[in-house]
Amino acid sequence: MVIPTPEGGGAARTAPPWAELGAEAKRERLLGAAGEVFAREGIEAPMPAVAAAAGAGVGSVYRQFPSKEDLLAALVVRRLDTVAADIEAALAEKGGAWRALVGLMWRLADLQAADDVAAEAIATVSGHAEVATRAGLCERRLETLLDAARAEGRLRADASAADVRLVLAAVRATRRREPDGWRRMLELGLDGLAARTAS
Repeated sequence: MVIPTPEGGGAARTAPPWAELGAEAKRERLLGAAGEVFAREGIEAPMPAVAAAAGAGVGSVYRQFPSKEDLLAALVVRRLDTVAADIEAALAEKGGAWRALVGLMWRLADLQAADDVAAEAIATVSGHAEVATRAGLCERRLETLLDAARAEGRLRADASAADVRLVLAAVRATRRREPDGWRRMLELGLDGLAARTAS
């Protein structure tokens, strides 16, 4: 789960020494380092690896994030904030709700195609209070977009936010099995969500 830092990648190598950073800058560096470490080694990577990547001591990591779950949750919240912003942008589009939904799902699929770790992290910390709050917000706003697409007659009547998640999960699974096939899977999923017109 690669989370860019204000300094860009490799913050610990190019930014000021840890001791010179303020609390917020330390948090940002740790999040950036954690994103890089987990993307490279998986979310099982230990906290000392995150500390080393940030140029900090292990105790400094735990002062910012009392547990590994809290660190993962902070990364997931950032990802969900990005998703929420994408949904809001889709809701604001003028070309129709179905078109906006299709564009949103392509953006989300592109995002997950570039980051295999995020879904695993989200599943791991789904019960974390802040993650659950953000996920609930995303779901409610997505349902608003689905309602609008349904009102246009373009979305099947029984489609839900859970169905969107299932399609994206299928896209992710396809990419793991056949890396070049995920786009086809998304096309099939979108076709399954579309309303059927009488012939």
